[in-house]
Amino acid sequence: MQLFAGNKPFFKGNLHCHTTLSDGKLTPEQCKAFYRSRGYDFLAITDHRRLCEATHMEDGLLVLSGMEMDYLLPGEALHLVGIGMTDEIARCDLSRNPQGCINQMNRCGGRVILAHPAWSLNTVTTITGLHGIAAAEIYNSVSTYPWNGDRADSSNVLDAAAAHGAILNVVASDDSHWYNGEAGRSCTMVEADALTQESLFEALDAGRFYCTQGPEIRQITVENNTICVECSPAQRVIFYSNLVWTPGRCVTQPGLTCASYTAHPENGEAYVRVQVMDGQGLSAWSNPVILERGKETAR
Repeated sequence: MQLFAGNKPFFKGNLHCHTTLSDGKLTPEQCKAFYRSRGYDFLAITDHRRLCEATHMEDGLLVLSGMEMDYLLPGEALHLVGIGMTDEIARCDLSRNPQGCINQMNRCGGRVILAHPAWSLNTVTTITGLHGIAAAEIYNSVSTYPWNGDRADSSNVLDAAAAHGAILNVVASDDSHWYNGEAGRSCTMVEADALTQESLFEALDAGRFYCTQGPEIRQITVENNTICVECSPAQRVIFYSNLVWTPGRCVTQPGLTCASYTAHPENGEAYVRVQVMDGQGLSAWSNPVILERGKETAR
């Protein structure tokens, strides 16, 4: 099984940012110009508690409708980013509870992303209790210094949730607010037929994407429980799973362009996801590959 078709283009996008319509420092037009100038193909403007403009193409940039809803729970916050909803969502009461919000966003044609779970102090219990999530942010650019404490990377809590059954695809988003260094630091790369919401959502649902701060994941091949990764030159490739320890999960060598790992579903290994790190410490992350005895599937 190969994750990517290999004959389709990759589109670069940011699925979480804010403008002057809520607490961002740029207007929507300035925000779109910023990401367009940095080679992004699609952008979701996700201001707080309000639906932004309808999905449309603008000067070569696909702008997805979006919004971010937030909830305070005991000891944690919960932020949900919805993208691609119809304007019907504006007539829905999303304030009551997070699961109701997820249900309504999905009903209105959108996809729901769990935002910055580490920054939000989300627990395994909270994450495993959510249903209908399309992906979670494994990296959130603004959730580290000098803008925040250092909780940008949500790998640990997402791995813990996955070990308890909530195996989620992952994206990396800027969550841009100030546009003074956090914006343009990460992106989600989607292999799709065309630059349309329909094609992007089809690819998102199929798991044909990865997220990155710069390194490329060019292909992931799975055969007989061996996961092979082809990538741009890297310093190390790490294979994560629900097993606390397993041999051979770290491959380190300057200039790596491929690496492999043999999983052990017979020992209870349920999934494998990949992190590629370059010499500057920048990472790319794959979606988890779910393992079944004799069968592997992309999440």
